[in-house]
Amino acid sequence: MSPEVRERGFALPAAIFGLVIIAALVTGAFFAARQEMKIGLNSQTYQRAFNSAEAGLDTTIADWNTGSLNVLATGDSQTITGTLPNNTGSFTTYVRRLNNELFLLRSVGQDPTASSQRTLAAIARLAVIQMDFNAALTTRGSVKIGGSSFIDGVDANPTGWSCPAGALDTLAGLTTRDSSLISFSGCSDYSCLRGDPKIAPDPTINDSTFFKFGDLDWDELVAMATKVYPPGNVGPLNDLAPVGTASTCTTATLSNWGEPRVPAIVAGCQNYFPIIYVDGNLKITGGIGQGILLVEGDLEVQGGAEFYGPVIIRGSLKTSGTGGHFNGGVMAANVDLELSSVLGDALISYSSCAILRALQFNAPGRLLGQRSWAELF
Repeated sequence: MSPEVRERGFALPAAIFGLVIIAALVTGAFFAARQEMKIGLNSQTYQRAFNSAEAGLDTTIADWNTGSLNVLATGDSQTITGTLPNNTGSFTTYVRRLNNELFLLRSVGQDPTASSQRTLAAIARLAVIQMDFNAALTTRGSVKIGGSSFIDGVDANPTGWSCPAGALDTLAGLTTRDSSLISFSGCSDYSCLRGDPKIAPDPTINDSTFFKFGDLDWDELVAMATKVYPPGNVGPLNDLAPVGTASTCTTATLSNWGEPRVPAIVAGCQNYFPIIYVDGNLKITGGIGQGILLVEGDLEVQGGAEFYGPVIIRGSLKTSGTGGHFNGGVMAANVDLELSSVLGDALISYSSCAILRALQFNAPGRLLGQRSWAELF
């Protein structure tokens, strides 16, 4: 009788081996899925951080704060922070001034969990409003000059102001479409005018001379106004004066048109150059201010009022009595062809520095046209 032969089965080892293989496959699939999910989440947070950084650049440009950014000294910087809607991210933008016109923007964006961060940088420049003054006073209609008034086309820096170095220009004292429209009263031999030439006839003067400012027109400039008077006749204003302290400026006060005096009485308002818009006629009998003055109707000045910066009048200019002092440039469009009169002790003095300071202060920031931003690592 043959001995009993015992054959061990292989089903159990095969089953265990199969389970191990299946487990390995499941583990690998789980690991791959988890990695895929983590990569997706990382990509999502990475993109949210990028969007936040980009929003920092866009927000800073769109909400360009001329009152704080345009007055930064070269090399100084300001920090701007913000949060995206629905808490989808946050940004911190550092704005550093490089020179008179250029700024470096560095925006650091984070996703909501602060697990991802991206940094973008861009160069912005001031889009300075273009105003072409060819004389201390430019008119389109008739003008009467006399008394003790003086119109000066010789470029002069306001006393004590920090102005760009370089040769000063000399413009005409008065530019008008037709010199036959000028009449004089007590101004023999053009003694009340100075410039090169004293009078410059310009038959090309038209609406665009007064109402087109580079890429802007009158309505767009009016829309930028930071001080707007209600429609109708305004004045007489005799209380124009800066309001603030040595380090602050109360810009909400309607009669606060900045502080042009050096040494300053209210130092906090020295770098405040508002755009003032009057939707009607304006009469000023006293006070002081700076910026850009836009008058829809006529401007009448008495009482030694002083203004520094460009003045654009859709109507006519009238000065009398002790007159007023304009340091910058004046354009009177005479849209109704009324007589402008510069009489009394009025002084209109051309100052490229006063004009430039007012225009630079109100210039919005714009990204450079080509390769406006880059990612920093």
